[in-house]
Amino acid sequence: MIRFGCTVFLLCLTAAAAAAPAPDAAQALASISAAELAAPIKVLSADAFGGRAPATPGEVKSIDYLRSQFQAMGLKPGWHDSYLQPVPLTQITAEPADLAVSGGGKTMDLRYLRDQVILTEREQPLVTLKNNPMIFVGYGIDAPGYDWNDFAGVDVRGKTIVVLVNDPGYADPKLFNGKDMTYYGRWTYKYEEAARQGAAAVLIVHQDGPAGYGWGVVQNSWSGVKFTLAEPDGNMHRAAIEGWINHATALALFRQAGLDFAALEQAADKPGFRAVPMNLNLSVTLHSDIVHKLSHNVVAVLPGSSHPGEAVVYSAHWDHLGTHPELPGDHIFNGAVDDGSGDAALLALAKAFALLHPRPRRSVIFLATTSEEQGLLGAAWYVRHPLVPLARTVADINMDIMNVYGRTRDLTVIGYGKSQLEDDLAAAAKAEGMGITPDPHPETGLYYRADHFEFAKRGVPAILSFSGYDYVDRPAGWGQAAWAEYFAHHYHKPADEFDPHWDLSGLAQQVRALFRLGLGLADSDAWPDWYPGVPFKTLRDAGAAQRAQ
Repeated sequence: MIRFGCTVFLLCLTAAAAAAPAPDAAQALASISAAELAAPIKVLSADAFGGRAPATPGEVKSIDYLRSQFQAMGLKPGWHDSYLQPVPLTQITAEPADLAVSGGGKTMDLRYLRDQVILTEREQPLVTLKNNPMIFVGYGIDAPGYDWNDFAGVDVRGKTIVVLVNDPGYADPKLFNGKDMTYYGRWTYKYEEAARQGAAAVLIVHQDGPAGYGWGVVQNSWSGVKFTLAEPDGNMHRAAIEGWINHATALALFRQAGLDFAALEQAADKPGFRAVPMNLNLSVTLHSDIVHKLSHNVVAVLPGSSHPGEAVVYSAHWDHLGTHPELPGDHIFNGAVDDGSGDAALLALAKAFALLHPRPRRSVIFLATTSEEQGLLGAAWYVRHPLVPLARTVADINMDIMNVYGRTRDLTVIGYGKSQLEDDLAAAAKAEGMGITPDPHPETGLYYRADHFEFAKRGVPAILSFSGYDYVDRPAGWGQAAWAEYFAHHYHKPADEFDPHWDLSGLAQQVRALFRLGLGLADSDAWPDWYPGVPFKTLRDAGAAQRAQ
């Protein structure tokens, strides 16, 4: 079964390299060590970097550090004659604003952070809505491929829509992809669809399970300074207000409206749901400070020895949530695991590839993106302006929240079942003593929450691996407990700090597997593809047609 390169060929190639690597490859693999990986995490997550927010002194320190490391390795600048790819951003700082919801004979004030978090992505210093009608629109999804349209029979133009997070498959495994969240379940989609429908405002009801994280993550991630890509229309195509309300607030609102939230939630899980006017009106005045800023991706390249116009991309984001002085106590979001660990992996891979002589046939690009935490903005900008055309980009191997707890017998594939890269990774992981396993929590939609997704939705096969859970020399269940503790108490919190007691042997193991994966791709003629039925395949097929011309 032939594709532009085939899975079987690549499996054999990768397995052969794993079994008997060339001397330079063996040296490169040996360079990936726990000690080598610790230093960049410690540097980038230091308090002096201030949480690495875009367009701050923390950015300057972060990109200077990464640039100096790539330069010392002898890698070429990836953006013309520079390692820095400019990314134009709009910085929006909204003043904390409460919402007033009237109806049912009373007015309820929704307090900022406690009850709701709102912002605007428009370059509009003043946004005002007065007595704006509210409509419950189920999941806020229009998905012809799933024969689902929550907007059927209702006109939401100029109105406020209230929608559920995730998609109907979360409640009914017979719908959509069951527990495996589709892109229709992501908040990004819901805001995009609200804009297409002409809504004035969109409020997503947060619930821990369907969202995949707690209300504290929403508070920390959505408050303070926010960024968008600087668009020609100033983002005026977006809804004027985008935000979240927590579950308790939603219950109170629906009671005020004389509606049963639980009953409507169940109704929204069934095909044929029709939107329900809430007979409530929303009022808000939102003042925002609008400033244009310039941030940067850091891009380095190892040119291919015979096919430099084809490339494998390794990516990780350098940014995190910055400093929130309004918080009591520690208010620096250091981002050691998210994503200092991925940056350390990116540098270790770059150093390993730089040791190879001769170089791989294809180019290898090392991309450290800005503003991932703001909505994958740096990656979105890169795929609009790639160093190598996307039709000739073999794959993106993304690294975000890596294993810091020790060696494992497994490696988790986020978005399992999407592309032939999984076959290639299986061979690479086997050489490091691991099998690959599906994401045990596909309902959280992790595949749509990291930079590789920007490549995927442009057709480039993209993969994100996560730590396995079967830890060597640990009792059953230890891995699940360790990661549950991280996501509950460290993820997107100031507590995500470097810990000298981490066992980074597992990170080294994971990075070596990713080195084998990328080397197999860079030193072959293979063009991995999406599995049949995956929506990104159409664009990949178009890219194959371009290559054939």
